[in-house]
Amino acid sequence: MSVAYHLEIYSTDRFKLMLNYSGIVNDTASEDLCLNIFAIDAQGMPIFTERLYVDHIRKIFTHLNSISIIREGAPISSKFVETSDEINVLLESLKERDLEVILTLLNKFKSENKIIGLLESLSDLEIENLHGAYHHKLMISEISNLRKLLLYEESGKIVDGVNSEDSLIKYRAKQPEKVFQNWIEQNLWIFGVDYIKKHDARKIGLFSEGDLLMESVDGYLDLIELKRPSHDLLKYDMSHKCYYPHPDLSLVIGQSLFYLQKLEEYKLNLEREYSIKVIMPRIRIIVGCNKNFNNDQKDCLRVLNSKLNSIQIITYDDLVSYGELLLKQYED
Repeated sequence: MSVAYHLEIYSTDRFKLMLNYSGIVNDTASEDLCLNIFAIDAQGMPIFTERLYVDHIRKIFTHLNSISIIREGAPISSKFVETSDEINVLLESLKERDLEVILTLLNKFKSENKIIGLLESLSDLEIENLHGAYHHKLMISEISNLRKLLLYEESGKIVDGVNSEDSLIKYRAKQPEKVFQNWIEQNLWIFGVDYIKKHDARKIGLFSEGDLLMESVDGYLDLIELKRPSHDLLKYDMSHKCYYPHPDLSLVIGQSLFYLQKLEEYKLNLEREYSIKVIMPRIRIIVGCNKNFNNDQKDCLRVLNSKLNSIQIITYDDLVSYGELLLKQYED
């Protein structure tokens, strides 16, 4: 064990819980890194001890970094351990480079200035490119994750699927609706520059847990109503040989009309609570899938959207398409 990396993390009148790292040289850990966890009683006698090796430590870090306890106050990465976009790119690059070369470079800087020194050696243009590269990689990963979630939803095993893949654990929830809400909340970029901030809808008794109050880039309030991708959207009328809204979709539209009415009634309270404007609010309903729609179904949904005032129906397949279009813009 190492005296320099000894830490008491919890203490009562009966016992103390201690941590101690070994396998660290000049503040740099190697594959020999170990985390020793032990407890002693009030007389200093050992109660238990356990040793975790580097693979165990990586699993703990990955698990912690899939959640956030400071999301509302940290617009950077919403991770348990907050970092900048540029540092995220550097850390990702470590997995693909010669570690000996990188460690040689980092060892040229003093311990507390390693990342700062590395970043200062880059030009402004390189930093900007790092920022863009990070977001490009993030978008590719998140669109892929959304596709996986939709496949699990289609199979009827969405909750189990999220728990089975490390890349999806950050969306984990007990209810399928909450899984997709978690994805939306962590990927507001999917709406382009429309929204800059999410407000807490739970503070207002008008809305359900799956509703998102969003502040638009011009300072107005919108609402995103989330339903499951498995919701049916259209039914076929054999007598008239045309499609019409499925009762499930009609119910969601009716709920949205109710919300629009309540938003108008509570306008003054909402503007005072959030310091934003409530003028002609819009509601975006995220529901269902349309990748297998025929032309008549696509036309029906298009007409329906055109006739709904202040309400827009967006499918989860549309979200994937939005993401692919944004990726194309980054690549261009």
